[in-house]
Amino acid sequence: MQDRLIISLEEFPEEGLRLRGELDGSVFDIDTEALRSIGPLVYDLEVQLYDTELMLRGSLSAAFSLRCDRCLHYFDYEVVVDDFTLSEEVKGKIAFDATEFVREDIILALPAYPKCELADTECEINDTFGDFRLDKDPTLGVDSATPSGNSVWDALDQFPAK
Repeated sequence: MQDRLIISLEEFPEEGLRLRGELDGSVFDIDTEALRSIGPLVYDLEVQLYDTELMLRGSLSAAFSLRCDRCLHYFDYEVVVDDFTLSEEVKGKIAFDATEFVREDIILALPAYPKCELADTECEINDTFGDFRLDKDPTLGVDSATPSGNSVWDALDQFPAK
């Protein structure tokens, strides 16, 4: 499997190129405890050379294992970029390396705060110490949204009002 997306500009066809393939997942180089690449970066690109400008358009995708920010469980998530576009000046070059550009677009499309709901699964939050889901739908007339009856905001009610 390739680890770079290099486009040769020598004898570039006038009608352009269609590039389909995969780059090794190690291209991301961002594996941490909360985020891990679990598959290749898949690309499907139309490439056109206009005088000295190289234009790439198409789609990118890659699979990751993410850790939910709420329950700390891991889930698989596929990042899909359907509208990848790149325009670069290539005057005097014999080849163009697009690897960093496709890598960056995938990384920027990763969720900032991963949650299980992204994988269509429910968070399994341990509510022993309270329910810390702050994005739940509030209901009028309910004093606390936690199963235990204690709200994470109860401590704030102890402060004197000004």
